[in-house]
Amino acid sequence: MERVLGLVRECCLVLRSLEHPPKTSESTSAEAERILYFTLTSAIDAGLIKTMEDAVQVLRHASQPLGPMGAEWLERQEQKLKREDR
Repeated sequence: MERVLGLVRECCLVLRSLEHPPKTSESTSAEAERILYFTLTSAIDAGLIKTMEDAVQVLRHASQPLGPMGAEWLERQEQKLKREDR
């Protein structure tokens, strides 16, 4: 999660620099390239944010109680481990 967050921060920095043209006059091809990189970086940023949202959702789901069937399964696993320790 920390790595993804680091990438999101880097994308934000790059996006800020690509958002506005440089002070000097920009050629048409340089402008087109800047806009292309801005668009690609925006897509990467959106994908990273979606990935983080999905990861948080999975972590929230995994931290919730397993319900009756999950509790029974955990109990059976615990009993098997106790038998193996004997």
